[in-house]
Amino acid sequence: MARIKTDLAHRWVPILLSIVALCFAGSVLTGWLFEIEVLVRGAADRAAMVPSTAISFALLFSGVAFHLRPDRMRGAVLTCAGLAAAVALTNSIVFSLGGAGLDTFVAARAPSDRMSPGTIAGLLVAALGLASLGSARLSRTEVPMLSALAGLTGIVSVLLVHNFHRGSALSLPFFEAMSIYTALCLLAFYVVLLLIALEPSLDRRLAERRLRG
Repeated sequence: MARIKTDLAHRWVPILLSIVALCFAGSVLTGWLFEIEVLVRGAADRAAMVPSTAISFALLFSGVAFHLRPDRMRGAVLTCAGLAAAVALTNSIVFSLGGAGLDTFVAARAPSDRMSPGTIAGLLVAALGLASLGSARLSRTEVPMLSALAGLTGIVSVLLVHNFHRGSALSLPFFEAMSIYTALCLLAFYVVLLLIALEPSLDRRLAERRLRG
């Protein structure tokens, strides 16, 4: 029974959330492709999740799926984390040089639709947490747990105080272009990362079995 509860909390819930998030990222990209506004921003006066952000989430949650396989696929996990971080960092560099970012090719994009600095920061923390799942050394130093807790603290604070409407006086400048969709995906990823990080290690489970035996 204890084993079933462990698998449910630390494996099947993350798998379910990852599948939902991957489908959602796909729906956002579909919304941009066919110019369906509700799929990319929810309402006309809200900030949109831009394609590069949706792709970053697809990479992050794909990395989680690779990690949850029986063989872990550490190389694929690290690749997904690296690519997601590269997308965020590229946008950050392009923005600092006065460019419009990786989403400039999207014809339906409004001038205010971009990956916000807050989104970039959130994706980098998420990518670090995912990369640490693929690195035995980082996993032993509790980097997945620390990344999950730091990310959760930040995104919950944003959800509590930030107004996601474009141009609103209540918007936080650092998060002004962040979509509510982006915030919810970050929340889901950090919850998944925390559940995985809290899973008892194999050595610990074996020790508990010996004690019970």
